[in-house]
Amino acid sequence: MSELEIDHVRLAVFDLDGTLKQARDPYVYLHTHLGTLEASEPITAKGMSGALPYEEWLRQDVSLWRGVPRERLVALFRRNPYLPGARELIRELQARGINVAIISSGLLLHAQLVAEELGITHAIGNEIFFVEKNGQWVVSGEVKAHCPYSEKGRVLAELQARLGVSPQETLAVGDTRGDIPMFRRARVSVAVHPNHPAVAQAATHVVPEPDLRPLVAWMRGT
Repeated sequence: MSELEIDHVRLAVFDLDGTLKQARDPYVYLHTHLGTLEASEPITAKGMSGALPYEEWLRQDVSLWRGVPRERLVALFRRNPYLPGARELIRELQARGINVAIISSGLLLHAQLVAEELGITHAIGNEIFFVEKNGQWVVSGEVKAHCPYSEKGRVLAELQARLGVSPQETLAVGDTRGDIPMFRRARVSVAVHPNHPAVAQAATHVVPEPDLRPLVAWMRGT
């Protein structure tokens, strides 16, 4: 394993699901636990085929959770474990003065929870809205797609422009083909347990297992 060269890195950007947290698909994870997986399958098929625009797919998918309490989603997200080494890696980057961000095509709610737990400055994801009902906040079925699966490169470019950081000063970490556009806007990129050969080929470094501890070792030169 080669040493991770981050001397000039000012921004480290992470995918969330499958990269910092263990469940690779947040929508399947929630559908499985909420009993809506079967109902979601034809919606997902239409979305993947392009028959539904991304935000419409998201709206139809999330509408299956209409009325589910926000706290139920929060509890499920908290039960989804971090990858080994995730907390240590974020602390190591922060100790070096590197700004850390999450760019996820999963849910903003989850990204914000993780950002709060790990002290991460920026969290971007797809937003679901809640309404108050009988004294608690529940899923309304309305959504806003801030980060469609295929647009992470654009989202990262906007964040880099906002922070005044160049691609040469960026580290990107992800696990799926949706993260390849982020890799292209980063001098250093890491594919963690990549789910397709193209993901590994697009990255400058590969961690073959779902474990972030090798990155900590690379950074420390050990």
